[in-house]
Amino acid sequence: MKPLIPYLFFNKNCREAINFYQQCFGGELQLCTYADAPELPSDKNVDKNDIMHAFLKNESFSLMASDWPGNEAKEGNNVQLSIDGESKEQLDTLFNKLAQGGKITQPLENTFWGAYFGMLIDKFGIHWMLNFDLKK
Repeated sequence: MKPLIPYLFFNKNCREAINFYQQCFGGELQLCTYADAPELPSDKNVDKNDIMHAFLKNESFSLMASDWPGNEAKEGNNVQLSIDGESKEQLDTLFNKLAQGGKITQPLENTFWGAYFGMLIDKFGIHWMLNFDLKK
């Protein structure tokens, strides 16, 4: 398994925040807006220029972030832990273990961005995002 990556959620100021972190830590920044998605979520308060996914990477760490559509990022839910697995089977096993006594917020499924992805909150209130890149 690859190292855990913190995933930060913002209320429509992700671009400002991630640019600030890039100034602080350096590294390469990749941004993807909701305009880059096949369609905007119709049931969420989303602007096409909001950040769907940001990825900042330097030689010693990685950081991911996004504007959180339809939810309010606040202390307690604005940081999640992201795991990139080595296989769908590995993700299925880990997802099922972490979900015991917790709450699945997005079941594992294939996504339009080419990943097998799911989210949950474990029984201790920790938010997890599990991902496997299908393009390997």
